[in-house]
Amino acid sequence: MTAGGRFSGSPGMAARGVARRGVRSPTWRVALVCAPLVVFGCAGPGDTGVDPDEPIVPVCAAAAGGVEVGGVAPSTDVSPAPARIVVVMGGSSEDDTAARRFVEAARGGDVVILRATGSTSSYPGYFTGSLAPDPAPNSAETVKTTSPAAGGQTAALCRVTNAEAIWLAGGNQDDYLNGWPAPLHAALEAATARGVAIGGTSAGAVSLGEAAFDASRGSVTSVEALADPLRPDVSLTYPTWAQPEFADTYVDSHFMDRDREGRLLVFLARFLTDRGRDRVVGVGLDERMALVVESGTYTVYGPAGQSVWLYEVTGPATVVEGQPLGLAGVRRVRLDAGDTGGWPLDFDAAVSTPMSVTDGVVTPGG
Repeated sequence: MTAGGRFSGSPGMAARGVARRGVRSPTWRVALVCAPLVVFGCAGPGDTGVDPDEPIVPVCAAAAGGVEVGGVAPSTDVSPAPARIVVVMGGSSEDDTAARRFVEAARGGDVVILRATGSTSSYPGYFTGSLAPDPAPNSAETVKTTSPAAGGQTAALCRVTNAEAIWLAGGNQDDYLNGWPAPLHAALEAATARGVAIGGTSAGAVSLGEAAFDASRGSVTSVEALADPLRPDVSLTYPTWAQPEFADTYVDSHFMDRDREGRLLVFLARFLTDRGRDRVVGVGLDERMALVVESGTYTVYGPAGQSVWLYEVTGPATVVEGQPLGLAGVRRVRLDAGDTGGWPLDFDAAVSTPMSVTDGVVTPGG
C-alpha cells in the first residue's frame, strides 16, 4: 500500500484473461468488441444455450503494448443504469464504506480502474471481495497504461465505454492529465455525460475537478507557491472530463498531512484570475478521508482527527510574477466524518472561518 492507493493484490485475485465464451440470446449471438455491437451469427429458434464448440470471444480486445489489463473480466457485457455518484478520497488507505458505495453504484455493472502505475489485481480484489458489495459488480478490471500515450488503444477505450463505474487510482496526475491521449479523455468525458459512477483517490481525485494541478513540472510546496504564484511549477490544467458536481472547483489530496493549504489558496487565486471567475471553491482532502456527492447532497467518511476542508474564494487576488500572493475574500469550512448536507455547500449557512493572504502569508481571521 502506498499513499496513492492500492498496489498489492488479494490471494486468488490475480489478473485474468478477458476471453470468455460468447453467449446466445434466443435470436442472436453477439459480442461487444467496443462501442458498436458486432453480430457473429444467428441462432435457431429456441436455441438459448452456449455451444461448447464455439470459439472464445472476448468482450473487449486484449491489451497490446503499453497497456496491461488485470482483474475480474466480464463473460458478457451488461448495461444496468448506474447510480450517479462522485467519490473523492485523500490518499493513503481507502475508506471502505465510501468505496462500497462507489462499487454498488454500478448496480451490478462493470467497474473499471484506470491507473498508470501499480498493481492490476489489488483494486479488483478489494472491490469484488473485501468490500462484499451488494449487488456485486459484473466485472472489475484494472487498465494500467504503463505508457500513458497508449491509453487510446481499443482495449482501454472499450472498457471505459462499457463501464458503469470508473475509478482513477493514485499515482502521478500528469500521466492522466497530459499523458493520456485525446481519445481516452473523450471516452471519460462521454462516460461522465452518460452518468456513470466515478471516483478517485490522491492523483485520481485531483483529476476530477474543473481545475487541476497537473504536476507537469513536478510537485510544489505551499511555501514555494505562496512566494510566487506564477512560477512554472504552479501549473493548472482544466480537464475535459471535469465532473459537473465539481464545477468551479479545485480538488487537492494529502491535504493537511502535507501542509497543502497555502498552495490550494494559490491555485484558487490562479483559477479565479486565469478564468475570470467571480467565485471558486477548493476541496482539501486529508488522508483516508472521503467526500461522497450524490443527488445534490454530500457525506463525509473517514477516521476521527482527519477532515475535509472546503474553501470559497471571491478575491480580489494579486497574482504578479515574482511577487508573493495577495488574496482576500476567503472562507474556510471544516467537515468531519459523518457530516452531511446539501451540495454545493452553502457557505452562507455553514460555520466558516474568514481568511486572507498578505505578502504570501496565510492569516485566519480575514
